[in-house]
Amino acid sequence: MKKMFLSFLVLLLAGSAAIAQCDKNVVYHSDKQERISAEGDVMDSKTDVLSIVFTKETITVNANDKPEALKATIQGTTCDWKEIYKEGKAVYKVLFQKPDTGETNEGSMTVEAKDGKLYLLVEMARLDGKKIKVLINKYEEK
Repeated sequence: MKKMFLSFLVLLLAGSAAIAQCDKNVVYHSDKQERISAEGDVMDSKTDVLSIVFTKETITVNANDKPEALKATIQGTTCDWKEIYKEGKAVYKVLFQKPDTGETNEGSMTVEAKDGKLYLLVEMARLDGKKIKVLINKYEEK
């Protein structure tokens, strides 16, 4: 019984630590993005300098020298980090909003680490199954 209780406690603490990682303020930096087709093929790539700021409530994308090129309100989060920023992922269900037009769009942003590489996958309803893959080359917790 003690072993079972101890195992449950360890599992509970590990799960809490993973969720806590998703609540941190993080800035991801990228200088390369790819457009991915609905079939998973790379359609084209860009070399824009981006910083993507994650807080508990919002995500803000700053492109080149244009602050707040895109904003998103976080509506839900699922965390599954085995090792934060090294292996696993965090999925954010979001409502995107273009600050200049006010246009909104539902979607998701997934931060995923696999094989030592960190990237952000952006999915929007208006993209018809296409995705934007943002290759993260640096990140910092705030």
